[in-house]
Amino acid sequence: MFAFVVFCTIADSVYYGTLTFTIRGENFKDVGHVLSTIFNPIALASVRSEGGIVLTPLNNLVYNLNVDNLAQHGIHPRYTHLLINLPLLFGPLAFLSFLNIPKTFAKINNDSTAHLFYVFTGVIFSGLIGLSIMPHQEARFLCPLLAPLVMVYTWKQTRLSATFWVTWFLFNIITTYVFGVIHQGGLIPSMGFLSRQTNGLHDCHVVKNGDLACSVGNPTLRTDNGQFNTTTNLVFYKTYMPPHHLLVIPTENGNNHVNILDFGSDHDLLVQQLEKSAGVSLRRHESGKPEVDFAKTKNRSNFERTLFITPSFVTLPKIPRHRYMLLTSNSPHMSFDDIDKMMERASETNSPESQMHLNIFLILSDKDNI
Repeated sequence: MFAFVVFCTIADSVYYGTLTFTIRGENFKDVGHVLSTIFNPIALASVRSEGGIVLTPLNNLVYNLNVDNLAQHGIHPRYTHLLINLPLLFGPLAFLSFLNIPKTFAKINNDSTAHLFYVFTGVIFSGLIGLSIMPHQEARFLCPLLAPLVMVYTWKQTRLSATFWVTWFLFNIITTYVFGVIHQGGLIPSMGFLSRQTNGLHDCHVVKNGDLACSVGNPTLRTDNGQFNTTTNLVFYKTYMPPHHLLVIPTENGNNHVNILDFGSDHDLLVQQLEKSAGVSLRRHESGKPEVDFAKTKNRSNFERTLFITPSFVTLPKIPRHRYMLLTSNSPHMSFDDIDKMMERASETNSPESQMHLNIFLILSDKDNI
């Protein structure tokens, strides 16, 4: 067991590049070279190491105990796992398992398999307490508790009651809808809208203020933006990582470039990006002719625009000489990672439904071209 732990520690350290091994001052060429050295005592004596080891469990603990690190992902009360995440993931199974523990303890004193029940119970409580120490608490962290919860609740039972099965099926139907449709539900339709906004650009021309206008509307068309270089920055904030493949960006996309910037919950980096983004001048578009606009840059042939994708409960950062124009909004969209902020905004606006959208904004300059 000890040898296995040592092996895993060394393998982790080599993989992450903090520890390197050399033989006679040179790096190992391949796996065969490593194996031949291990079984050659003379060559093994000339192996030297540089760097330090990585203890992954210790690093994980140190990182997660640092509130500054976890603030980038979201800070939660210590009771979140016990009172919210556990019932959210397991519903009636969680409640019934905890009710069943004292009952089972009272009648398994002479049971030869009692030690297994103690192990399952210990796994549940040690996992729950250990994870609750960390102030960042996501429901998915508790998924490994499913098996021990099942074993604890079904201990020595040959059949489960009809009430349990009805409650269990109803719970799973409801949570499937919540997590499969509502949770981050605006992300998929938003990617479809962004695909239509970034593919099939054609008939590009410079308007009177120097910005660039391109026709859109048919994403199946090959992008043809002539001699112009166009860049679209898709800035995501407070969403899950966007599925890039849904943009359907062609491998060969000519002079049309699409940058996907996912800032997670990092507000400072978001503001830095928006501050350096070129804002498009607001102008009146011709009816029945869908177009997208790009802002001019210092290079006369390069044009840029930025689309900001964020949930409706997020307060838009104030960026000097920039404005926001709402292009579209998709709902239902909820982020359970920021449920406290959603509830706070819903209370302030007295409109809970207005906080269940994923908005897409175009970054404008402070000048109009009307």
